[in-house]
Amino acid sequence: METHAPQYYFSFRCLGGGCPHTCCAAGWEIPVDPATATLYETLPPPLGDRVRAFWTIDPEGSPCFPLRGGSCPFLNGEGLCHIHIALGEEATPLICRTHPRFCYEYGSLRERGLCASCPEAVRLILEEDMTFHVSQEAGLEEEAPPLLSPLLTARETALSLLTAEGATLGQRLQAVLLFSNEVQVLLDEDRAEDLLSLCRFYREEFPLLEPAALPRRSPVLKKYLGLLEGLVILRPHWKELLKARKARSAGAAPLPSHMGERTAAYFLYRHWLRGVWDGDVLTWAEFAVLGTAVAASLSPLHPEGFPEVFRLLCEELEHSEENLTAIQDFLWEKGSLPELLALAAV
Repeated sequence: METHAPQYYFSFRCLGGGCPHTCCAAGWEIPVDPATATLYETLPPPLGDRVRAFWTIDPEGSPCFPLRGGSCPFLNGEGLCHIHIALGEEATPLICRTHPRFCYEYGSLRERGLCASCPEAVRLILEEDMTFHVSQEAGLEEEAPPLLSPLLTARETALSLLTAEGATLGQRLQAVLLFSNEVQVLLDEDRAEDLLSLCRFYREEFPLLEPAALPRRSPVLKKYLGLLEGLVILRPHWKELLKARKARSAGAAPLPSHMGERTAAYFLYRHWLRGVWDGDVLTWAEFAVLGTAVAASLSPLHPEGFPEVFRLLCEELEHSEENLTAIQDFLWEKGSLPELLALAAV
């Protein structure tokens, strides 16, 4: 099976006890996969007794470790795992061994990446350009969805627009939106065969907009911050940040072009191919612009600046399918391209 991953994926190393936001204390219940559960059933005392004492069954009937004060019961005072120390990484649940990595499969294609809810992943995402490693991995290869090949080509074009020379970050984000809108038109008209011609055109032409043709950015930003305020809030720090933004006006901090470019590229890589299944591409291009613009807007209000706000945003949105669905529905039903084009002017 063909597998894609950003080059920075292979540089990731967990910070362990040095992580400022350890996932072991993030308030997430720890699911125990079947293979690890089998290991724990026969684990000798005293550790085996302790593991089984904390082990419980969640409402879906799956084994898990419930939290104690928001933390895994096996997290020690140095931010390390008792099970890992005693038995090694392979004895920890699968989720512990793989987080913050993600893996999506699209029939004949597998894509791997790092979740930006992790501070070390954010560092890598913002420090390195989006270049890909392509390899072959073992796996049950299914027939490729019809839209996979054309949407891969279209995503490549969208990512190339983000790196266009001689244009501001805002202009590049707007170009991605204009291109994605035309991709969506072709998909809606069942003309996926014309996507290659559209990609060739955008490889040669770079569209520019007159700012006067767009709505004012400030009320647009307020509208979309209101959307985020209405979602499920997972972390108190995120709620406090949104309240701080509401309490006082804060424009976007000067955002280094490479940071905005790499943030948008992260969102496009992770979410664009959702369109393989439902034909919706424009929403996820808009989500990339929304995420970049909101993080830039909120970053002056956080002492750690843009990287930490980007991390908090991803933790809130990408770890809740309910929130992602609500954003997709909102952008589909109540969003408008001119509004997102205005928001793109970070």
